[in-house]
Amino acid sequence: MRAIRRGGRSRLEITGHLENHEALHDPNVKEYEIAMDPVNADPTNPAMDRPHFFYVPPTDKVAKIEKEDVERIDSFGPWHSTYFASYFTITGLHGLHVLGGVLVFIYMWLPVSKKVYQRNPEHLANRVEVSGLFWHFVDLIWIFVFPLFYLL
Repeated sequence: MRAIRRGGRSRLEITGHLENHEALHDPNVKEYEIAMDPVNADPTNPAMDRPHFFYVPPTDKVAKIEKEDVERIDSFGPWHSTYFASYFTITGLHGLHVLGGVLVFIYMWLPVSKKVYQRNPEHLANRVEVSGLFWHFVDLIWIFVFPLFYLL
């Protein structure tokens, strides 16, 4: 959420969890209630000045920000930054390839493949081998995708 502060800096970014979701759609609600992330709840704490490996839950501190002071309210989607755009694109493509591999393996386990095996066993063996290579390729890609997005 980006807020405009009166008499202060022209822009301030606040991260947290929106408590009153009806404020997004109801014009009668005049303020947003945000459960503050620890970084925003205690900005002077040196422990909050670094990334955390483990999840840090939102604090009990709730900030109330008037709607008229808010320039933009947003979530962490692909439009938020290049990192999120890359994350959603690469993990989405990886998920589609996993789904494709699973569908091919399911096809080979169905009775349809039994007919192919009875007609030409070498043909089915070749399909199984190529499917296995595809599956291991997708797995190899995940070995690079996981540390890139989840460990760095």
